Amino acid sequence: MRHNGRAPILASQMRPEHLNLRDGEPRMAVCPDCRTWHRLTRSMIMPHRDGVAVPKDGSRRYRDDTAPHKPSNGRRCPGSAQRIDLDITPEQWGEQLLAAETTAAGRRTARPIRKPRPQVAPAAAQMPAATRPLREQLAEHLQSDCTRCKAGRCARVIELRQRIRRTAQIAAAPAAPMYGQLRTALRDHRASCTPCTDGVPCAAGRQLAARMTGIAQEHLRSSLNRSA
Repeated sequence: MRHNGRAPILASQMRPEHLNLRDGEPRMAVCPDCRTWHRLTRSMIMPHRDGVAVPKDGSRRYRDDTAPHKPSNGRRCPGSAQRIDLDITPEQWGEQLLAAETTAAGRRTARPIRKPRPQVAPAAAQMPAATRPLREQLAEHLQSDCTRCKAGRCARVIELRQRIRRTAQIAAAPAAPMYGQLRTALRDHRASCTPCTDGVPCAAGRQLAARMTGIAQEHLRSSLNRSA
């Protein structure tokens, strides 16, 4: 499959809800022309049709007049084989998606709410891997059309955000020598590794991420035991 000749689209500049970079799921993106979901293959949108009717030229498709005509799904979409430059990691995409969903949930509120002054959120690469399950739970909850979220105050959202903040604070403590070294090594590795850049972590990338997660989880368990 050859690209369509257009300049690549940066994933970091796309709307996060128009991408799917979840681990264990096919990489997918919304076509910029027909606005439909399609799989990414070699960082390109799979060829597809846009449903626009193609003018008939009067010629028959089949020699046999009794044979049924094959239905047409329209012309080939110009967005087919559009290159998507995956210049962000799945973790960074997840943070952007979470931020977009939180903003959308706030816009759906029926009454004005006094919000605290926003603080600068840490970059996705700085978020401890131990907070990832909690962040995924928060994203799933915000997608569930919770009536309390629409009203502006949901106890579940408050609880998850507090747990994410506490876990991040606890996991940040062991970031001293080993955790910081592993984080730097993982960042440098992803910058030079083609599979990791394309969103499919290699064995070395997965091993580094697993070691960081193990250190954070071990410190979290020991901190919880001390507090108990």
